[in-house]
Amino acid sequence: MSIMSEDMAPEDWQAMARRIAKELNEDKVSGVVVTQGTDTLHYSTAAISFFLRHLNKPVVFTAAQRSIDRGSSDAFSNLLCAVHAAGKFDGAAVVTCLHGTSNDDYCILNRGTKVRKMHTSRRDAFRPINELPLAKVYENGNIEILNNNYNKRNDGKVTVNDKFEHKTALLYVYPGMNPDVLDYYLEKKYKGIVIAATGLGHVSTLNPKNSLVKKLKELIDKNVAIVIAPQTLYGRVHPYVYSPLRKLSIELNCIFADDMLPETAYVKLGWVLPQTKNIEEVKEMMLTNYAGEISERTDEKAFLY
Repeated sequence: MSIMSEDMAPEDWQAMARRIAKELNEDKVSGVVVTQGTDTLHYSTAAISFFLRHLNKPVVFTAAQRSIDRGSSDAFSNLLCAVHAAGKFDGAAVVTCLHGTSNDDYCILNRGTKVRKMHTSRRDAFRPINELPLAKVYENGNIEILNNNYNKRNDGKVTVNDKFEHKTALLYVYPGMNPDVLDYYLEKKYKGIVIAATGLGHVSTLNPKNSLVKKLKELIDKNVAIVIAPQTLYGRVHPYVYSPLRKLSIELNCIFADDMLPETAYVKLGWVLPQTKNIEEVKEMMLTNYAGEISERTDEKAFLY
């Protein structure tokens, strides 16, 4: 494509999904390696995780934090490990394969819906969030499984479900946020908004000046899906612990996205919305685990990894 990753759009995810599916459904390949810039890599891996249904082989995304003209480039090791993973990893999953440490020790495979770029420049910038990595991959081809929670290779045929609702937004709340910000999404007739909320899923509800409740209700009354995801990244939102959370979940019918990353929830919502206009069905689909995006339980070691 010869574009910067920050310039990518859903149309590019769709093009990748169709090409990857074509390759996977031919018997000539053991897996597929996709190279992309790092900045929006976790958006792409989330998108491909949802767009490709009935995955049968590994789809391995790799990248480089440092360009190949630098002595410290991680490109060569990442690509070598990614090819080993595509050929030998026994999973049928969309994963990233990038440095596991700042040295050339090994690469780690992270689930495409549970990974995030967590540093601007370190070679081990990509970290698993709310779960352990799936495996370590070494340059000599050895693969060490760390987390067996993934689907295995199979002989099925991959299908593509890549419709995406462009009028989907991701919005971070912050102290003192003016509720009028939400008027833009009303005026532009957006279909869904993921709100990266504080703590367990909080937005301002009690401060008369900054409460988002009225504006959120206007959006919901217009059949706009409102999804609450954790701004903290680690941990999960909860719809009932505090009374403001119950106001959002019970009174307004906001959808609490459990431990989904905000970026993953945004991509998933954009994928769900073309499939149904019924808010209850949107809620059911958002809370259905399609590609490992929701963890039933979180290993306590995941936060420290």
